[in-house]
Amino acid sequence: MNSGARKIIGLVVGIVQAVLLIRLVLKLLGANPGNVIVNGVYMITQPLVGIFEGIFAQIPIPSINATAVFEPATLIAMLVVALIGWVLNKIFSSSTN
Repeated sequence: MNSGARKIIGLVVGIVQAVLLIRLVLKLLGANPGNVIVNGVYMITQPLVGIFEGIFAQIPIPSINATAVFEPATLIAMLVVALIGWVLNKIFSSSTN
């Protein structure tokens, strides 16, 4: 049973990490937020990233497209999600002993 829970935790964390990584890349490339897919990714990830906004300032990336930014809040959210996943996996692995 705990093995199944650990697999589910890994799957959920992996999916969340992938979507956050997509957001990070879209921001770095200065993707058009008016695009349906880009806007969808931003809307889905905003509740996770919004918690960490303001800790560090966004860093504009000099390019032709002035909307390209490095968003530290997304990176922090990815680290926190990974940490939560690791802790949950440790809890479920220790309960099998």
